[in-house]
Amino acid sequence: MRLDLHQDTTAPRAVVWDVLTRWEEQPRWMLDAKEVHVTSPHREGVGVELRCPTNLLGFTVQDLMRVTRWEEGRVLEVTHLGRIITGTGAFELSDLPDGGTRIGWWEEVDPPLGALGEWGARTFALPVIRRIFRRSLRNLAVRAEEAAAT
Repeated sequence: MRLDLHQDTTAPRAVVWDVLTRWEEQPRWMLDAKEVHVTSPHREGVGVELRCPTNLLGFTVQDLMRVTRWEEGRVLEVTHLGRIITGTGAFELSDLPDGGTRIGWWEEVDPPLGALGEWGARTFALPVIRRIFRRSLRNLAVRAEEAAAT
């Protein structure tokens, strides 16, 4: 199941990246994240490991992630390694002509329970998750704009 969203912001790409990679502050803009904990010894680059208790349709699940692609200021890709949430997701930042940033966020997750899980995810979960992610992206844009203004 794939979800692909975009959000434009007036904040420059470097500011968006800074807000995005302040791991412990992500729950301030990411609606489904309850907390974010860095569990690796390093906080930047490929190999950063994260644990994020996540609200998944009313249930808390542990989203375990490892950064698999890190292009400073441009691409942050993670692999989801949990028992419930598996797959890959990324934030991709690109410059807009006016000096702002287009934030792309995609997730490609593997629902549990095979074909039945895929049907359930597409039918029931995807519309809800799309709304949550869209609001989260808007929140990220606003936080980046506030950070750029200071």
